[in-house]
Amino acid sequence: MTQANETETVRAGSCLCGAIRFEVQGAINGVGQCHCSKCRKVSGTASNAMFIVGARRFRWTLGEQHTQRFRFPDGWGPTRCATCGSPLPESHDGKRYWVPAGLMNDNLDTTIGMHIHVASKADWDVIHDDALQHQAAAPQPPAS
Repeated sequence: MTQANETETVRAGSCLCGAIRFEVQGAINGVGQCHCSKCRKVSGTASNAMFIVGARRFRWTLGEQHTQRFRFPDGWGPTRCATCGSPLPESHDGKRYWVPAGLMNDNLDTTIGMHIHVASKADWDVIHDDALQHQAAAPQPPAS
């Protein structure tokens, strides 16, 4: 973790093999966990843990050309490292990036802020925190 200036922390992230690297500038305002069936299938776990940052706060530093996008007929799908298969940050609107929290090399200095699609979570998935729970999708945050 480095300081971009006196007030802005820059956190580094990367895929498993290190072919793709990126930086996120500034505070991370909570991690969200999506419990929908698509996120369970794409992650192989109970939920996908992500945080969202404005595009101006996100920067690829190595290997962006190694990204591989997978799309299903409905347009949804992950972006992954073409070498190791790690899920990668992506922007759906050019204004903000959805960043998989597990890719970060530095501490996030935050907590789980919300759970979404709780109505479709797996029967064996038990949420153990008191973060806000949305039965379906949550409102999109502004690009910061």
